[in-house]
Amino acid sequence: MNSYIPLSRALVPKVSAIQEFAIKILPYWVAATLTALASYGFAKAFSYSEHIAAQWSTLNPVYAFAIIPIGLCASFALTYFISPQASGSGIPQLIASLEVADKDPTFVDRLLGWRVLFVKFLATCVTVIGGGVSGREGPMLQISGAIFRLTQKYWPKSKFTIDPQSMILAGGAAGLASAFNTPIGGVIFAIEELAKVHISRIRTSVFHAVIIAGLLTQALMGNYIYLSRLSLEQYSLKSAFVLAFAAAGIGMIGAAFGSMIVKANDLRAALSLRNRFLMTVACGLVVATLFYFTSSDSLGSGRELIQRLMEHPEKPVGPELGIARVIGNYFTYIGGVVGGIFAPSLASGAAFGAWLSQYVVGANPEVWILGGMVAFLTGVTRTPFTSLVLVLEMTDSHGIILDLMLAAILAQGAARLVDPVSFYEHMAHRIVSAHKGLKHSPETQPGASS
Repeated sequence: MNSYIPLSRALVPKVSAIQEFAIKILPYWVAATLTALASYGFAKAFSYSEHIAAQWSTLNPVYAFAIIPIGLCASFALTYFISPQASGSGIPQLIASLEVADKDPTFVDRLLGWRVLFVKFLATCVTVIGGGVSGREGPMLQISGAIFRLTQKYWPKSKFTIDPQSMILAGGAAGLASAFNTPIGGVIFAIEELAKVHISRIRTSVFHAVIIAGLLTQALMGNYIYLSRLSLEQYSLKSAFVLAFAAAGIGMIGAAFGSMIVKANDLRAALSLRNRFLMTVACGLVVATLFYFTSSDSLGSGRELIQRLMEHPEKPVGPELGIARVIGNYFTYIGGVVGGIFAPSLASGAAFGAWLSQYVVGANPEVWILGGMVAFLTGVTRTPFTSLVLVLEMTDSHGIILDLMLAAILAQGAARLVDPVSFYEHMAHRIVSAHKGLKHSPETQPGASS
């Protein structure tokens, strides 16, 4: 029998495999490209918004008592009247979307739809222009998730279906990667926070999304480092343990901060619209008072503050800076505005680290600043590896990886003593429960059985 197979027939299976690969992966590439462009535009708009806030804050501190309440109320009004699902950070909405992606696509469309995309962008900038203590990283994750969801929804139908959970998961990873220029951090966050119950669904889609978004973001903004490059020596194990125990305390503060936001949001949800606006005005007045009696360091995302602390570690720092950052971020968030707590958490941790380093003989302030950042973010999010990798990638400070790893681990353990459930899990649970008409009983809390 002639076993000869024509070359054209032999190539058919290979061509089909290539076509199948292109159909399955191309949507992630397209969505990641759009995410990179959106992240670039959002970063520019957010930076300009901070610049506007910096300008009015230098004119007369008294202006803050009018501008900040108005700014917070404007941000709250945008969400309440146009897109309630755009309120807050955006990461809880992303987690909630993953939870119901296969069961309730209509609800997912509300969490990650066109209105959310535009309101999230606009209201975040309004919050910052008005002097709110907020960041763009959490909102960017919801924006990215919306871009990936909309891409999946409107992608031409074929015999190869696009898994909605994988698409949303990849969107979250790409959003964080493009927001901080930390591709590895994006992957780790997707695994550690977003995919706690979806790990089996993680394939190469997350990596494709992160790589494309990361490469295009670097092409647009350059191969920058989010904060700055540090040249640090390797420190002794003893100093690492001292920092780690201090990090445990900072992690507990972060956990308490997140837990208090959850409780305040529960109280706010029970108020009438009129009383919610009054609460927002009151929150704005508290933030304005902090600014009036401290400095502009208590406003905004805190990125410039972190940069200044690391560039001038010799300057004394008091505890009031960290306290003002935490209180400012707290009252901004519970005012019902659009804005994130990711970057502000890093700034709060940096301030506490810089302050505590002054009381430890031989401590390197830069190391303590980074340790404080890792610890506070871990306390809020309960993602120690994400916090560690983000700080390492943002500062290129791999020489102290042991110090930061110990800080992250102890901060995680200490934070669980305050509240076993992370802030994002609490808020995501409330989003899903509100949609289903359930109450927040202890038995229905995420992680209640752990």
